[in-house]
Amino acid sequence: DDLFMARRIAQECADELQSLIHKRYKLRRSVLITSNRIIADRDAYLGDTALATTILDRLMHHSVLAEFQGRSYRLRQAAGRLAKDPDND
Repeated sequence: DDLFMARRIAQECADELQSLIHKRYKLRRSVLITSNRIIADRDAYLGDTALATTILDRLMHHSVLAEFQGRSYRLRQAAGRLAKDPDND
């Protein structure tokens, strides 16, 4: 999850990702990806617009996209714990 949040991945890794996605696409195999990033940010973490477009094209063609909005479950749970016992850090 969020492999690309901290920094842009190396070109070699992006190429490997594209190769993997392409092979899975040709074989009609499943790929599950979770992220906190929006799809529009693809160039920021893949670095190459053409490569990012190729990857997304194959991922999105036969995909089911589930988008969730709202607060993080982790933050909500932490806030709930603090509300129950504010002295327990």
